[in-house]
Amino acid sequence: MDQGNAADFDLFVIGGGVNGCGIARDAAGRGLRVGLAEQGDLAQATSSASTKLFHGGLRYLEYYEFRLVREALIERETLLVAMPHISWPLRFVLPHHDGLRPAWLLRLGLFLYDHLGGRKILPPTRSLDLHEDPAGAPLKPGYEKAFEYSDCWVEDARLVVLLARDAARRSAKIMPRKKCLAARRDGGVWRI
Repeated sequence: MDQGNAADFDLFVIGGGVNGCGIARDAAGRGLRVGLAEQGDLAQATSSASTKLFHGGLRYLEYYEFRLVREALIERETLLVAMPHISWPLRFVLPHHDGLRPAWLLRLGLFLYDHLGGRKILPPTRSLDLHEDPAGAPLKPGYEKAFEYSDCWVEDARLVVLLARDAARRSAKIMPRKKCLAARRDGGVWRI
């Protein structure tokens, strides 16, 4: 930092995306003196190009990452409760076809996905007969069975700004449009 903005921080975060603002909020909430610099606007890069999903990590079940999935599902429920103004349930329809794993295995995985995290808010997975269910109407003929499951959608840029505002409320110094030009170790401290 230039001498006009010199300050002492316990933690200095470079990058004002969801991870940087989340780290700044957490650290400030723990009583640390936190600074955050973002060379552009908050959430302008990777965080603005996300899938916009809060998901529980369905794909990790196939790698037996049950603990990771459980933690992600619990976090998803927590975020839905904490941020109903910027997050919504989203239903997905997964049509089954011969190129996928067996239908019984997919249904078992989705059963685990429903129950590992103690789902309370979102509707459960259900099996669909695509000849009867309206979800089959836009699909090519030949699809007979599908599974409908839940994840969540979030306004990602608003999430980042809310994290940054809460970090600032907890005394973090949030500096958008401040580019970090250099960081060097000077004895026992870093000079930014």
